[in-house]
Amino acid sequence: MQKKISILLIEDNQDIQEAVGLIFDVHWPQVELHRALTGVEGIALMRSESPDLAILDLGLPDIDGLKVLREIRSFSNTPVIILTVRGEQMDKIRGLELGADDFIVKPFAHKELLARIKSVLSRTSKVVAEQDEQQPVMPKTVIDFNTGEVIKGEQQFKLGRTELNLLKYLASNDGKVVSDSQILITIWGEEYVDCAEYLQAYIRSLREKLEEDPDNPQIIITDADGYKFQQIAG
Repeated sequence: MQKKISILLIEDNQDIQEAVGLIFDVHWPQVELHRALTGVEGIALMRSESPDLAILDLGLPDIDGLKVLREIRSFSNTPVIILTVRGEQMDKIRGLELGADDFIVKPFAHKELLARIKSVLSRTSKVVAEQDEQQPVMPKTVIDFNTGEVIKGEQQFKLGRTELNLLKYLASNDGKVVSDSQILITIWGEEYVDCAEYLQAYIRSLREKLEEDPDNPQIIITDADGYKFQQIAG
């Protein structure tokens, strides 16, 4: 018997809710689908149900979807796929920067939805690089590479699983330059090798969360051939 997969859909459009439910019923009956029509309800279900993955619409009636994502990332590194409408490029990029693991543009075909979900679940379940359980990256900043929890001064938050895998991979090559294509293939897969916007968004996100001055990065360094991770001694 295949393992049950718990997925939370945060979407106020009833037609999309029913369509996604039907897709799982027909093509992936092992999915247990939880549904939320508002951001408040979605956040509550994320806490109570701890799903394996969440699908989050950015156009919710009560709370902006990006704010919902930010709140989710304050306590959970569950993979999140955001739903956007065609043309909302900045929302896609900002969603990735805030820790979303992928996005789907509406309207979407059932094959695309299933492929994206399975891809995200597959890559976020991998342990990209083994690190010490807790490893400081600079003064007053400690990362638990097992849980993704970050303690930075008095701040405490969680990295998303894709963010954590990217950081692990860079840290495992401490002091070495890793090319964009190497990173994209390792973290996202060969089909994402041309998706530079994913990598750029995640690098910005990690810098905003870890660097003292994100505009003058000291940990994740841009190089002509890619990116380099370096620790800052305390």
